[in-house]
This record gives sequence, structure tokens and C-alpha cells, in this order.
Amino acid sequence: MPHTNLKRVVIIGCSGAGAIAALSLKKLCDALDVTIIREPDEQGLLTRCATPYICCGEVMVEPSYKNDSMFTVSNIKLVNVRAEYVNSIQKTVTTADGEIYEYDKLVLATGATPITLQVPGIDLRGVFTLRKSDDAVNIQHWMNAKRVKSVVLIGAGPIGLEVAYLTARHGVKVYVVDMLEHVLQQVLDPDMSVLVEEHISKQGVNLRLKQSLERIDGDGEIHGVTLSSGETVQAQMVLICAGVRPNSELAEQAGLQMGRLGLKVNRYLQTSDPDIYAGGDLIEYPHWVTGKPAAGRLRPNAVIAGRVMARNILGEKTEYPGFINGFATKFFDKSIAGTGLTQQQAAVEGIETISATQSATTMHSMMRARRPYTVKLIFEKRSEQIIGGQIVSDGESPIRHIDVITTAMRGRLTASDVATLCCAGQPELSSDPGREPIALAAEQVLNALKMPGRIR
Repeated sequence: MPHTNLKRVVIIGCSGAGAIAALSLKKLCDALDVTIIREPDEQGLLTRCATPYICCGEVMVEPSYKNDSMFTVSNIKLVNVRAEYVNSIQKTVTTADGEIYEYDKLVLATGATPITLQVPGIDLRGVFTLRKSDDAVNIQHWMNAKRVKSVVLIGAGPIGLEVAYLTARHGVKVYVVDMLEHVLQQVLDPDMSVLVEEHISKQGVNLRLKQSLERIDGDGEIHGVTLSSGETVQAQMVLICAGVRPNSELAEQAGLQMGRLGLKVNRYLQTSDPDIYAGGDLIEYPHWVTGKPAAGRLRPNAVIAGRVMARNILGEKTEYPGFINGFATKFFDKSIAGTGLTQQQAAVEGIETISATQSATTMHSMMRARRPYTVKLIFEKRSEQIIGGQIVSDGESPIRHIDVITTAMRGRLTASDVATLCCAGQPELSSDPGREPIALAAEQVLNALKMPGRIR
């Protein structure tokens, strides 16, 4: 039950964290007055991971939204006017039209904005970032109207690779440019990245790694780009997928304590003002493994934050878990997933690791439709606890195994624990029980721990 003096909750932002916080609050306490303040053009709840599919014409905008009836049926008030000012002393929010909304508790879920690059030509027509459905629609319209034959994508992260594969499927020539040495380098180790890079090249997508965008060439609209290597590439569109920055302006104006990566919150998602909560892309939070401040700008993190904030606003003490940042993506028929720390990241943190990779197939060995996949597990050598995992697969079904690895991390399981993992087996649905790769990879690590020198 809520505190007796709790009557009004105002939520700024209506994506993963904000929308779920509102719906959860009303589900737990229907008598509560809940107001969502959002951007003027915002509607419903967008499944943001749909935006690459929208911009490439794979799905339509409408099916990607859950419409506003999900809020109105719960008597949640919707305000489509930008929030301009938070007065944490008087506990009010002022919107751009001068209206003032009083609150007992406030939720900041203002999200993030795509990073743009400060290079010549960035303002030319045909240069895009991808965040909202409007961005996706504008990209699709440009590609159709200009009959785009060549695209340059800046950033070889999950979104960049998804757009690359979806665009290439339509016969468009695609260049992927990244300053780092490998694709998906923030989430995969090099030995796993190269499996993806080989597949990317086989599909005819052009990788330009260890390079940056020097300038965008054109006259009014884009004609091509020049890279740091001096190479020029003709293109009719540039899409920048170089990450996001938190929309922290309201939080800063309200005098809330900021960190290096976002708004600081405690383990209950309270800011430095205990009556103001925050979640989603806006916040920084300790990493599950290192305990150091980290960013967790993934939708699952935001959704869980919304539920946790709702319960804590109503008087519970539910702790938000540290960021583990499990992810999955796809490139043609190659599925990729990762969770926790990579070995390279662990080394930077001074964590000594031991790892193993194990290959398997999606079905029992006698099944003709079986497809290969590879699992990598990473353990901290001192504690023997699992701290990360990666999967590269030619089939879709094994990718959900990343959640098994994440759960093992949450349970702080050791190599011995994971080596005795028992998975359900069926010829069409799983690997041979004797070749289950998570248990076998853990067993490799366990053997190496007990008999040093067996694996690196």
C-alpha cells in the first residue's frame, strides 16, 4: 500500500522506463493520480528496436506502437507538451505552455539523444540518425525517393549491423565504418568478432574498420564521404549509429547529482532528491561485475527500472540489479549475443580471467537441419565466478541461451556450478545432451583451474 500522503505521481518521458512505471503504479494502486508528460509528437509506446525494420520497410509504424488506449483505460493522464522546468522545492513541473503540475513523487525517464559527429557536411540532406519512428520513416522516404544505391553506416554496433543487413537485403551497397578494430567490439572479444566479420564480408557488405568519417561530401545533399584513410566512397545516404547521450538537462536544472555517464541514483532508483526517481537511458548505475558506474542503455534495463520505481514509490524497498547488459542482434542468418564483461574489458579493469569456447549444433547430430554455433564463457580466475558470455550462431534458437548465462551471473555461479548445468534435450529443439556447450565450456574452465596449463 502507498504512503498515506502519496496522491500524485508525475512521470516525464513515455518510453520503456516511464511508460512501464506509469502502468505498474496504476496496476498496484488504481486510486493514485498518475500523469505522463511527454514530447508534443509522442504517441503510444514505441518498440524502439523496431526502428531498423521500419526504416528498411520490413515492418510498418503502426504495428510497432502500442496505442494510447493502454494508458487511457487505466486513467493515466497524458500531456503532450514539453516539460521545461522542475521545481524540487515546491514539487512542481512546468510545461512549455505554462501549465504547472504538482507531484508527491516525480519520475524522470527522459531517455537519450543520438550522438552526431562534428564533421564538415554533417548538415547535408541525406544524413540521418535513428532513434524515433519519425527518423525511421524519414530514412525510408529518402531511400525510396532518391532510389538510394549506396549507404554509409557509421558505427559497427548492434544497431549499425542490423540496419546494414536489412538494407543490403534490398540490393543496396553498404559500407560500415568504425574507428575500432573489430565489429561489436564493446560486446564481443576479437575471437568471436572475427566470426561475424567473415560472415559480413561473405554477404557483400563492405567493412571499413579502424577508420573514421573525415567529411561528408555534397552540394545541398550528400554525394559521398571521405574517410580518415583518404578513401572516398560514393553514397546517397549516411546513417550515424555512434551511440547516444542522456537527456539530462531537466535533471541538471533541478540540481540533481550527476555522474560521468548519467544521472546518479541509489539502489532504489532514487536520485539525490528522495522524492525524484529516475531510470532508463538517463541514469548511470553500478555494473554487476565491477561495481563501477556504467551505462545500461538497453530497453530491458529500462523496463525493469519502470517496475522497480513503481514499487519503491509505493513504499517497498526493491533493489535494482547492477547492469549486466545482455544483448542480442542479427546479421542475415548469423545471430549474435553477449552479456557481462568481455575478456578485454575485464583486463582493463584488472580482473584476471579464464575462458573457454565450445562449438555445438542447434539440433541433435543426426538431424539434417542442424546448424552450428559457438559459445564463449568468461570466468574470474580468483573467485571462479562467471562474469561474461558470448554466442555466435547460424541458428536463432541458441541465442536465448544468453539469458541462461545472464542468470548464472546473477546467481554468481562458479565454473563448477555451470559445469553441472542440466538442460532439456530433444532432437529438434536442442543440442545433443552430451554436447551441451555451456556445460562443456564451463567444464573446460574447471579442468584448467584444477589442472593449470590445460587451456589458456
